[in-house]
Amino acid sequence: MSTAAKTGYGETLHASDFKKMILGATYFFEREVENINALNVFPVPDGDTGTNMSLTLKAAAEGSAAYDGHSIGELSEIVASKALMGARGNSGVILSQILRGIARGLRKKDYISPGELSKAFQYGVVYAYKAVSKPVEGTILTVAREMARGIYSAARKGDNLYGSIEEAIKNGRTALDKTTDMLPELKEAGVVDAGGLGLLVFLEGCLFALKRSLTDVLSHKPTALPETSASEVIHAAGAAGTLNLDHPYCTEMIVKAKSRTFDDLEANLSAYGDSLLIATDNHIAKIHIHTAAPGDVLQLALEYGTLHDIKIDNMQDQHRQASAAAPKTTGSVILPGPDRRETGDTGIISVSFGEGFREIFLSLGADEIVFGGQTMNPNVNDLLSAVENLPQDSAIILPNNKNIILVAEQVKELTEKQVEVLETKTLPEGLAALLAHNPHQPTADNIEKMRESIIRVETGLVTYATRNAVVQGASVKQGQYLGLAGDDIIITAENLDQAALELARAIAGPGKDIITIFYGQDISRKDASSLAAAIEKEYPGLEIEIHYGGQPIYYYIFSVE
Repeated sequence: MSTAAKTGYGETLHASDFKKMILGATYFFEREVENINALNVFPVPDGDTGTNMSLTLKAAAEGSAAYDGHSIGELSEIVASKALMGARGNSGVILSQILRGIARGLRKKDYISPGELSKAFQYGVVYAYKAVSKPVEGTILTVAREMARGIYSAARKGDNLYGSIEEAIKNGRTALDKTTDMLPELKEAGVVDAGGLGLLVFLEGCLFALKRSLTDVLSHKPTALPETSASEVIHAAGAAGTLNLDHPYCTEMIVKAKSRTFDDLEANLSAYGDSLLIATDNHIAKIHIHTAAPGDVLQLALEYGTLHDIKIDNMQDQHRQASAAAPKTTGSVILPGPDRRETGDTGIISVSFGEGFREIFLSLGADEIVFGGQTMNPNVNDLLSAVENLPQDSAIILPNNKNIILVAEQVKELTEKQVEVLETKTLPEGLAALLAHNPHQPTADNIEKMRESIIRVETGLVTYATRNAVVQGASVKQGQYLGLAGDDIIITAENLDQAALELARAIAGPGKDIITIFYGQDISRKDASSLAAAIEKEYPGLEIEIHYGGQPIYYYIFSVE
């Protein structure tokens, strides 16, 4: 039996304890975000695991901080609801489902024993596995399952809460080490699973906080991280961050710029608080910040343009409505078209980034655009709000990113509307699906035709390497230009034009009729036209179209059919 189990303390877990655990875990997780992100084996700009899990936890922490009741069941339901609505990316959704399952196990309880915690954690694992259509071992799911076994074993031996959680961490650490050999891509990179490490850091933060007072948790700035921190797994710069209740006002707004750009907005706002999130789409910025001076934040934002959808909440006063209110920790903007389509019985929601892509999707009939993409995945609440904004009673969601599909799937359970999620993994797939949609045809027929269109299109992406890596046996150097076909890096080059042309050669071969070039915000029309001319010279029978996508991250996006 562990030392902690012999102390005589920690025989029951109360709402105040659970609150400390969520707040403490969020604090420690924010410190480790970049360390966890660095484990992502694919060296391209992405909505990284650590960022998505951290933002999901922040939403849960807001619900926890606002609660002042005494029921652990009631609090766990609030935490789970907030986490689900704030969930981003696959890892964030899985974490929210673990919390949702735990809430199921704690339902209607004022406090619990170690045995009841064990049962609740097992519910969490079941919910997490059910959320994924094709569960893969060697991921966060494996680590969660082994943690549940650890708690169960310790509880059966008579360990108290501290000992039970310590056993879960021990089992989780062992399982995490094994993930390297369970997935080929992890073995090739020589790293453990990022989501699994994130869950381990989360539970260690829970244990750290459980042993301290709430005041200590909120004010403590530890000199050492928990025993198995991300810093011990890899050596990278950690992210600093705190959950600071000295900034009690959750302040949000949309700013529509007049003439000034948003380049220095983050730097200017950062002095006014924490939990700052800014998402921009050309002339629009969505701001979220926790601050003690919301008036000053509004005054600064006015210097950039006009203010819209202003929302200021005192997080200390939210506990009464916390279980029903949707969290607003969001980095996305819902952008309806200037003339909302009312034809047809089904509305279409597309996730997109880049002003050019936004206009293209709207021109092809999308009803709502949710701003988001690689580096800022929208959360569940963003997509739910878009669905509820539709005048129609049914909706089709085009995620246009593989890391947003699972997030979109969660919306189905949160609305009375009929929602269909098409598994579009790229923007060209989303456009192909939208082109196949006929608002005058039955929804079922449209779904079938849209799925057929998704299969026919191939996507090419030109971007850059964010880190040194070995991918599929090939070495990639930070800063190199990369050409991606689907999920595979097939081109590496020191020159952007070379990378783009070689990628086009690789995907525009025999049997292809048309290639559409979407050029990004860092590419001029002249450069895009020069690329098109080079492609046409080699493939004179290929029809070539050029459109401004305005996307960040990707210099060019190719759609080939």
